[in-house]
Amino acid sequence: MVKHKQNYSKSSKEHTSSTYMKTLISTFILLLFAFSCIGQTVFFSEEQVERNLEHKFYHTNFNGGGIAFVDIDNDGDDDAYLNGGKEVDKLMINDGTGNFTNVTEGTGLEITADIYTAGITYGDIDNDGDKDFFVNTHAGPDGTYTYNMLFQNNGDMTFTNIWPTNTDKSMTMGTVFIDYDLDGDLDIYNVNYVDKIMFTYDDMNQINGFDHECYSNYMYRNNGDGTFTDVTTQLDLDDTGCALTVTATDYDNDGDLDLLIGNDFGPFIQPNKLYRNDIDEGKFTEVGMPTNSDNEMFSMGIAVGDYDNDLDLDYYISNMSKNVLLENDGGTFIQSADYAGVENQFVEKDSSLSISWGTLFADVNNDMYVDLFISNGYVPAPSFVDNGNLEPDKLYINNTDGTFAEMDSTSGIWNEITSRGCAYSDVDNDGKLDIYSVVYDKPTFGLDGASCLYMNKSVNNNNWVKINLEGVQTNKDAFGSKVYIYTGNDVQMRELSGGSSFCSHNSSTMHIGIGSHESIDSVVIKWTGGINIQTEHDIAVNATNNILEKINTSTLEFSEIPLEFYPNPTKEYLTISLLESSIISVQIFDTTGKIISEFESKNVIDVSRLQNGNYTIRAETISGIKTGRFTKI
Repeated sequence: MVKHKQNYSKSSKEHTSSTYMKTLISTFILLLFAFSCIGQTVFFSEEQVERNLEHKFYHTNFNGGGIAFVDIDNDGDDDAYLNGGKEVDKLMINDGTGNFTNVTEGTGLEITADIYTAGITYGDIDNDGDKDFFVNTHAGPDGTYTYNMLFQNNGDMTFTNIWPTNTDKSMTMGTVFIDYDLDGDLDIYNVNYVDKIMFTYDDMNQINGFDHECYSNYMYRNNGDGTFTDVTTQLDLDDTGCALTVTATDYDNDGDLDLLIGNDFGPFIQPNKLYRNDIDEGKFTEVGMPTNSDNEMFSMGIAVGDYDNDLDLDYYISNMSKNVLLENDGGTFIQSADYAGVENQFVEKDSSLSISWGTLFADVNNDMYVDLFISNGYVPAPSFVDNGNLEPDKLYINNTDGTFAEMDSTSGIWNEITSRGCAYSDVDNDGKLDIYSVVYDKPTFGLDGASCLYMNKSVNNNNWVKINLEGVQTNKDAFGSKVYIYTGNDVQMRELSGGSSFCSHNSSTMHIGIGSHESIDSVVIKWTGGINIQTEHDIAVNATNNILEKINTSTLEFSEIPLEFYPNPTKEYLTISLLESSIISVQIFDTTGKIISEFESKNVIDVSRLQNGNYTIRAETISGIKTGRFTKI
C-alpha cells in the first residue's frame, strides 16, 4: 500500500493535515475493496508487538532460529516455544485469543540461557498426554559442542532435561519424532552439521568449493522407560551429509514412515537423501537416486504437503539459489518448481541469489489447496556465491492448477532482513492460519527488525475444519497418521508431522480449508502404520474436532500374513500383487465384518461400485490366507 500512499501525497499538498488523513483512510478502504473485487483477498498484518510475541534470535554463526506452535497447557489453543540462540529460550502461553505471556521463569527451561540453542521439536515421548520438547544445540558455556536437551514435561508446567550429557555432542540442526518401528512410542532422529570446516581452492588460491567434514546423524529408539538406545548403524542411517533439515513422512504410502534429509553443500559433499523404511528387514534403504529426489543443493528447509490434491505427498526444499519442488508421481518425483513458478532463485529478477530457509505448506485462504510460505535471509558466503542482503519473506498462493502466484508487499508478507525458521498456527482461533517467521538480531542492514507474527486478515467466505488426533494403539501424538477429508466430489489428504522445515515445528492441529462446502461427508483416518483405518461422519464445520483412535473390535479374523495390493486409497480398482493363478478366492468385508463382494481367481478387483469408506480384503491363495485393509474414495 505504500506506493499508493506516496502517489496520493504528491498530488494533495494543498490539503490540510486533517483532510489529508480522512481522505487517506478513505482511499485505503477503497483500495482494500478494489483488491477484494479483483481476487486479491489474502492479507496479513504484523502483530508481534501487539500480541507480546516480540523476539529476536541472538546468533553467533548464522545458524539456528526455531519456533514451535504447540498446546503445552492442554487448554485447546497453541502456545509458542522460541529458541533464543545465545539467550534463554522462551515459553509463551496463549490466552486463547492470540495474546501471549512469557512464563519461562520457573519452568526449568532457564538452563538454556547457558547453551546456544538452535531448533525445537515437540512430541509426547512417554504417551502421558502432555508434550515434551527436544532442543537442538550448538555449544555450551565454554564454546565447545554440547549435548542436546530433551525436556520431559512434568505435568505442572515444569520440565526436566533427561537427555544423557555424553550423547550426541555435535552441531545438531534438525530433529524429527518418528515411530519408525511402529511400536506405539516416538523415536528420535537427529541430523547434524559441520565438524571440520574445509574448502577447495582454484589456481589463484581463491575458494571455489566446500570440502567440510560432517558429523554423523543419529537414530535413537525409544525404550519406553524414559531412555533411548542408539540404533543408527544397525538401521543404516549413519548419514554424514552436513544436514540442515529432516522430515519423517510416508512418501510411498505404505503405512510406515520414511526419512527425507536435506543436506547443505550438496554440489560438493553429498546430495539429499531419501531413506525408505524397510522395517520388515530391520533397516532403512537409501532410494534418493531411483526416486529422483537426490538433489545436489544447499538444502535448508522442507515443506510437506499435497499441493496438487492427487492424494500423495509432495515436498518443497529451500536452497541457496533455485528451490526444489518434488511432485510425487507414484513414489518417484518430478522436478516441478519451474512449472509451478516457485523457484525463488533470485532476490530480484536475474540479480543476486536468493537464500531460503524455513518453508511450509498451509492453506491460508481455506480454498482446499495448500499455499507456500518461505522465510528468506542473508548468510555470509564465499565470493563465488553471489547472494543478496535484503530479501523479503515470500508467499505463493496456489492457483489450483499446479501453479502458484507470487504475492507482493500488498499481502503484508514482506520482512526483508535475515529470517530463518517459521511455523504456522491459528493463534487467535478465527479459522485462518497465521505464520511466524524468526528473525536474527544482526545484521539489520540499517533497518529495524524483529521476528514477524503475520496475522491472517484474509477476506473470503470459505469454510474450514480443524482436527486433533489422539492415538491409542499408535503413538499418542498420532505423528505419521493421514487424514482424508471428503466433501462432495472433492477429497483432500493431510499428514500429521513430527517435525519438518528449518529448526521448527508447525501446530499439530490439522487445519483444512473446505472452500464453499458447508458440510463434510466423512473423514477417514489412516492411523500411523496404515493398518487401523477409521471413518468419522459427525464432523463439525468451522470448528475443532477431537478424534480418538478406535480399536478394531470386528469378529473377523485377520491373517498375520499381509496381502499386498495397490493403490490404497483407490477409486476404481485394486491390483493384488500375486499371479492370478495363485489366487483361489477373494472376499471384501465392510467394517462390521459382513461379506459384501466375492471373486474367484482374480488379482484385479473392481471396487468402483462400493461406497466410500474402509474395507477389509481377504484372499485365499495356494500358500494360505492373506488379509489387508483398504479405503475406497
